[in-house]
Amino acid sequence: MDLLFLAAVVVITAFAFVNGFHDAGVTVGNAVKNRALQPRIALLLAGTFNFIGALLGQGVALVVAENTVTLPHDPHGILAVIVAGMTAATVWGIATYMLAIPVSSTYSLVGGLLGAGLVFGAVADFEGMLLRLILPLLAAPLVVLGLSALVTFVVTRLAENSAPKPLFRTARAADGVATGLLSLGHGVQDAQKSAAVLVMAILAYQGIDFVDGQESPVGWPVRLLIATALAVGTVSSGWRVARTVAVRLVKLDPLKSVIANGVAATATLVSAFAVAVPVSIVYSVTAANVGTQFSGRRGIIRMRFLYPVAGAALLAMPVPAVLGAGFAGLLVLAGV
Repeated sequence: MDLLFLAAVVVITAFAFVNGFHDAGVTVGNAVKNRALQPRIALLLAGTFNFIGALLGQGVALVVAENTVTLPHDPHGILAVIVAGMTAATVWGIATYMLAIPVSSTYSLVGGLLGAGLVFGAVADFEGMLLRLILPLLAAPLVVLGLSALVTFVVTRLAENSAPKPLFRTARAADGVATGLLSLGHGVQDAQKSAAVLVMAILAYQGIDFVDGQESPVGWPVRLLIATALAVGTVSSGWRVARTVAVRLVKLDPLKSVIANGVAATATLVSAFAVAVPVSIVYSVTAANVGTQFSGRRGIIRMRFLYPVAGAALLAMPVPAVLGAGFAGLLVLAGV
C-alpha cells in the first residue's frame, strides 16, 4: 500500500512535468516565431506564470475529480487505477511530443483513468463525463476558432490603413502580455487536473472516500508540488510541437499571432474562473491559429499538417484508455 501510494505520487508528478514540457512550446510558440519574445525568456515567462496559475483556484480540479470515473471503494484499487491511468497518460504525452503532434493532456488524463478504472471495476460516470468534461473539451476549440476568425476580421479591417512596421511592433509588445496570460491560464487549467488526481490518491491512502472529502480544499502541499513540476517541465521544454502549431500548420504574422494568443488566453481563463470547466490549451491555441487564417491577407492552412493533428485529436482519449487498460492488466497479473 505504501509503495503503491508512492508510485501514484511519482507518476502524477511526472505527468505534470510532461504536461508542462509538452505544452510549453504551444503557449509561447506564436510569440517566439514572430520575435515578440526570445526563446529562453519566453520559456522563463511561461514557467513563472504556469507556477502562479497552478496556485489559483480549485474549481476545475473538483469537476475533473467528480466526473471522470466512480472509483472502487477499495483504497488499493483506487491507487492502482491512478498509477495505471496516469502512467498511460504520461507515456502518450511523451510519444506525441516526440512525433511533434499537439495533443490534449486533459484528454489523455481522462482516457487513461477511464481505461484503467474499467479493468479494476470502476464505474464510468458517462453522464457527468459527457456534460462536464467531454462537451466542454469538444466545444471549446470550435468556439475559439470562430471567435479568432471574427476578431481577426474586425482587427484587420480597423488596421488596414496602418503602416505595417509600427503595427507589427505594437502587436509584438501586446503578444508578450498575451503569452503571459495564456501561460497563466495553462497553469490554472492543467495544474488543477493533476492536483485533483493527487488529492484522490491521498484520500485513498488515508482511507477516506472521495465523496466524503470532496468539499475539502486542495491543500497547499499538493498545489506547490504540482505547480513546481509543471513549471520545471515548462522551462525545460523544446520546440517540436511549437513548430507544428505556429510554423508548419499556418502562416502567422505578428498581428494574427497576438489575436490567436489573446483569444485562446481569454477562453482558457473564462473557462477556469467563470464556469469551472476544463478546456485544452493545446487545442485552443491550435484552433485560434487556424481561425486567424480565414480573415485578413495571405491566410494559409497547410492540410498535410492539419490532418495528423485532427487524427491525433480523435485518438487522444481512446489511445490512453487502451494504454491505461493495458497497464492495469499488468498490475493485475503482477498481483499488485
